[in-house]
Amino acid sequence: MSRTLRLFKNNELIKNSKQRFNNLLLMDESMIGRKNIKIFILKKDLDSTEPIDGKTDSFYGARSVVMTKRQLSMIKKNPLIRGLYISDIGFYPHARNHYRKRKNGVSENILIYCIEGAGSISTSNGVQQLKPNEYFIIPAYEPHKYWASSRIPWSIYWIHFGGLHSFLFKEFFSKLRSIDPNAEARINDRINLFNELLTTLESGFSIQNLNYANLSLNNLLASFFFVETYRMVKGYRSSNPVDQCILFMQKNICKNLRISDFAKHVNLSESHFSMIFKNQTGSSPLEYFINVKMQEAIRLLTNQSLKIKEVAYILGYNDPYYFTRIFTKHIGSSPSSFIKISKRKMK
Repeated sequence: MSRTLRLFKNNELIKNSKQRFNNLLLMDESMIGRKNIKIFILKKDLDSTEPIDGKTDSFYGARSVVMTKRQLSMIKKNPLIRGLYISDIGFYPHARNHYRKRKNGVSENILIYCIEGAGSISTSNGVQQLKPNEYFIIPAYEPHKYWASSRIPWSIYWIHFGGLHSFLFKEFFSKLRSIDPNAEARINDRINLFNELLTTLESGFSIQNLNYANLSLNNLLASFFFVETYRMVKGYRSSNPVDQCILFMQKNICKNLRISDFAKHVNLSESHFSMIFKNQTGSSPLEYFINVKMQEAIRLLTNQSLKIKEVAYILGYNDPYYFTRIFTKHIGSSPSSFIKISKRKMK
């Protein structure tokens, strides 16, 4: 460990330091695998000075896979994965003297994810300092340079990805983004996804391996772009009021709830809550709640031997005829017609 790193336990400094706390930056505590231990780094160690030269690869303990032109040609002809594919992927631990300079960029987008140490990325938007639990995506063909800190060289996972679908994520490009390293962050799950893709491609370039790795890329990118949802599906409580409300809807699907109930649950006014809910989902809270109910109605009608009126009561509709009208409006067929169609499909 660098001499400039300090360990804090229970918020008390273990080693004496004359640096003030405002000269310290918190690093990810999960990287050292011990509870109540946090690693801090001196701000002066975030050296953003561009080196004259350095190493592009060949770091001790590094892993990397680079697709050949032939393999990329196969991928780009494969309709299953050509929309979003991997061209290069790797992990560089403690990459001292790491330095890359590309005057014309590369033909794929580059995601760089820092898990330890620090480094810098230079693009037309300026120089960004990358610290633990931060990532940056360099767009395809963007001239760029990046390098590890001379004092505390970074450990990074990186991936080059392309395809027509990759440009649908351009809102996430060219911006330094942080992932809050709290107890529910799923940091290790994301790293495991990276390692799984690496291991798959290191095992060979069979069609099955290529399909699996490139289809899994969707999941990896989603873990970066939709962090709150990525945490929520694991059972962690999201801080997003819309996510909290949707979970509240799912848990109270048998009740008749109003907008006032949703707004009260997330401690927001009805007008403000309705606005942010529609902005994020495209529908009003009540419409969304009805859709949640109708999806559950489909499951109950399809998978269980229940009468239509029984499904209506389970979902909080005391009047089966009213339930039938709502179901028909949202699904496009009556419950009885839906059951008949489902039974024919099962034969």
